[in-house]
Amino acid sequence: MNKLILTCIAGMLVLTSCTPRKIYEKHLDNDRITWNRFDVKTFKVDIKDISANYAFYIAIRYLTDVPFRYLTINFTLYTPSGERRTMEQKIFLKDNEDNLLGDGMGDLWDLHHLVRDDFEFTEPGICMVEISSTMSQADLPGIMQVGLIVKKSN
Repeated sequence: MNKLILTCIAGMLVLTSCTPRKIYEKHLDNDRITWNRFDVKTFKVDIKDISANYAFYIAIRYLTDVPFRYLTINFTLYTPSGERRTMEQKIFLKDNEDNLLGDGMGDLWDLHHLVRDDFEFTEPGICMVEISSTMSQADLPGIMQVGLIVKKSN
């Protein structure tokens, strides 16, 4: 009988400790595997739990032959309470020796870049995020997708 109770308690602990931290993930395709500077990627995230802090990641899926070492972007966050926060980011796709960064399979590479950790919201509601390229070149070949991942930090 004691073993059964211990097994049930252990099972409940495992199930409650495995609650997913990721609350949002979406990836948007680029036409012709090219991200145009004027193609602003927009994401809407429903924030329900304001007792939690949130981490925001930009997800970039790119091809092996991408001609850039890094991307420069603007990350703009609009909170449900009406605040606007804009952060400039430099996302490295290659290191100093031109080795590709991220997780690769074949010709595809996925890179997750932390933009902001421990962001606190003051009220629940829809948070909008805009991601735009600030590169001087209008078309960025080899950039297949741009995405957003949001996780609970705590």
